[in-house]
Amino acid sequence: MATFKTRRLLITRLSPDDVSFVMTMEADPEVMRYTTGVVAPTPSRRKEVLAYVNSAPHEGPGHWRVELQGKPIGWISLTPLESTDRFQLAYRFAKAFWGNGYATEAGAAILDYAREVLGLSECVALVWPDNNASTHVLSKLRFQYEGSSAYYGNDVNVFVRKLDV
Repeated sequence: MATFKTRRLLITRLSPDDVSFVMTMEADPEVMRYTTGVVAPTPSRRKEVLAYVNSAPHEGPGHWRVELQGKPIGWISLTPLESTDRFQLAYRFAKAFWGNGYATEAGAAILDYAREVLGLSECVALVWPDNNASTHVLSKLRFQYEGSSAYYGNDVNVFVRKLDV
């Protein structure tokens, strides 16, 4: 199972123990501001997230828990981008952990995995317009603006990172 240790973070596959944390972030309007929107923490949503976590592969692309000093602070993923043959880097962190470089640190680890283990030649990331913080993270990870498009029912900015450099 792909696990990553960075200078400050431990990055492991999401597990059933992470469902409550994921749902807490999904219910936070500030965390979900530049995403598909707030998701109410209902019993049916819990079942949905749990079913996803339980069915997710343990190797290859997927979703990982990002933890700091033994506590979850967010998640990061590398997944197929809908209706394309590309892979998407995405991340979400609890508000208390914004602005500390954790998304950049976790992103660098996942991009190394994408290149070195999965053999990907590029990775894309989608950013809602006006999400300057994520645009800044992607800039530090050497993503380049590719253009605007529509995904997940929203207009987004598409960024690409060539992994051979």
